[in-house]
Amino acid sequence: MVHWADYMAEKIIRERGDREEYVVESGITPSGYVHIGNFREFFTAYIVGHALRDRGKKVRHIHMWDDYDRFRKVPKNVPPEWKEYLTKPVREVPDPWGCHESYAEHFMEKFEEEVRRLGIEADFLYASELYKSGEYADEIRLALEKRDEIKAILDKYRERAKQPPLEDDWQPVMVYCPKCRREAKFLSWDGEWKVRYRCEYCNSEGETDIREGNMKLRWRVDWPMRWAHFKVDFEPAGKDHLAAGSSYDTGREISEKVFGWKAPITLMYEFVGIKGQKGKMSGSKGNVILLSDLYEVLEPGIIRFIYAKSRPNKELKIDLGLGLLNLYDEFDKVERIYFGLEHAKNPEEEEELKRTYELSMPKVPERLIAQASFRFLVTLVQMPHLDENGIIRVLQEQGHVPEKLEEDDLERIRLRIQLAKNWVDKYAPENVKFSLLEELPALELKPEIMEAMKELADWIEGKVFTVDELNNAVFDVAKKRNIPSREWFRVLYNLFIGKDRGPRLAPFLASLDKEFVVRRLRLEA
Repeated sequence: MVHWADYMAEKIIRERGDREEYVVESGITPSGYVHIGNFREFFTAYIVGHALRDRGKKVRHIHMWDDYDRFRKVPKNVPPEWKEYLTKPVREVPDPWGCHESYAEHFMEKFEEEVRRLGIEADFLYASELYKSGEYADEIRLALEKRDEIKAILDKYRERAKQPPLEDDWQPVMVYCPKCRREAKFLSWDGEWKVRYRCEYCNSEGETDIREGNMKLRWRVDWPMRWAHFKVDFEPAGKDHLAAGSSYDTGREISEKVFGWKAPITLMYEFVGIKGQKGKMSGSKGNVILLSDLYEVLEPGIIRFIYAKSRPNKELKIDLGLGLLNLYDEFDKVERIYFGLEHAKNPEEEEELKRTYELSMPKVPERLIAQASFRFLVTLVQMPHLDENGIIRVLQEQGHVPEKLEEDDLERIRLRIQLAKNWVDKYAPENVKFSLLEELPALELKPEIMEAMKELADWIEGKVFTVDELNNAVFDVAKKRNIPSREWFRVLYNLFIGKDRGPRLAPFLASLDKEFVVRRLRLEA
């Protein structure tokens, strides 16, 4: 089965022809935090670019920051007095938190840093710089020349949607007042480079040269202009942009008829959310999960894997609860399959899983880096007697990682230890959490159970054993006395952690101090 990114790469080559360089694009207005839903657009562009590169093609991934868009509303997490900056470019609105030069920069820098941690590179471009430098001056002038044609295209789709036509004085551009930087009213164009404006905020009126950068194309014109300017071949889009008569449909006509560029191939992506969270995430509302939040509990490779394995047109729900343990198990298995240490059910599935892993990695490691079971680490990090080195020692003793570890092995294990601690603190359900009882609990025990505990203590005390051997011994002493497994395990869990259930018993007991286990089983204080 062909991976969806490979399918798109083949489609791009087939439909766009053999090109010296293919351009993929993603973009967003930095009006709030860039969350894991926004990241799906970025990653979709990235992974299709990855698939093109794997075919020997040169690829440029542009991520456009639309930081020259207007500041349209004050988000909930921003002081209400920021309303005085409304209609200014978001790049020129002050940072309410005082840590960056502007409101837009506050969100852009964070996202760029998060992406760097994933090992993904892109060409980050800033609309404010491009407009102010005069980069788009010719296209702005062309849009003014073709104003009637653009309006006719937009009105055609508005009529289909049973919307009224645009106002007679509608223009494809907006003007930022050179004095107060708020949106001003467009009055007239001289047919060359000058536009007359009037600002209702500072009561100024005058002319501005298109090349001075005080003008910006409106969104439905800006998007197709950009496709033509950068010769974009592929850009994914959310379903709101791809609905009939929406910005992609109008953009396609404007791109081809006004700017002379065939609209890029697109791919619709669905929403991303957190399992159990209600409602759509919104950067301006503040109810968002960022890549930074995922970094607290997930390795970068697993974050990439989540997006790579999911078809973009399917809604993606990330489970940060118990499902996260299954996700680690799944990723580790796929990684072992890639390196030939395990096999899938059939060759077709194996090839697809290998390709998914390959596309998840900007650079595939030369060998399998030590995988410490995240599920087991969740148990070990809750052991008060184990520090980081102690945890690594237990992993080695129980065969979870090799005895000889290279620096990159240790680096990965240490990272997973920290991620497991974070998960226990932040997301683990109560039935997963436990603490080792320091004092012997008062339990009413049947004589046969006390006999089984004593026999198990004697067995542990006199042997060097594997976890599997200990597991067999735990079952054998109970079976010999016809003690039901559920009752036997409940007693042992209550003896050590004061709960009826807990982590897998044999690995748990094997990771404790041997003398402590023996004393506790013999009911010695």
